[in-house]
Amino acid sequence: MSRQNLLRCCGLALILLTISGAAAAQQKSTGWIKGKWEGTGYQIDDKSTWSMLFTARGKRYSVDYPTLNCGGRWRLISINQSRARFREVLDHGQDKCADRGRVLIQRISRKQILFLYSYKDARDISASAVLNRKVQ
Repeated sequence: MSRQNLLRCCGLALILLTISGAAAAQQKSTGWIKGKWEGTGYQIDDKSTWSMLFTARGKRYSVDYPTLNCGGRWRLISINQSRARFREVLDHGQDKCADRGRVLIQRISRKQILFLYSYKDARDISASAVLNRKVQ
């Protein structure tokens, strides 16, 4: 093999390794949120509590608040190794729950995440929960 062909092969191998490493890192950085999560939410303004179920499957994120009779989906805004930001869009119970709020999910551990909710045009946190990964 000529020196030029050897350099091309090494360069191609380096590119392939870089691409596969980046793909693995991306999967690792977003994989922590996958699964089913449940917990009890706390509403700061009226000091009420409610049940919460969150499911992350593929690129779909759904939420249900059974005791409030509302739920819908979360549209992903950004995600990294420990944090994900969403916009909540309710598809049922809009008359019972605030719609279009901002959601921040913070990874605590493999088994727990923190849910922080802000109303659509507010900066302050109005609800929170610690969600536990459901055993499947």
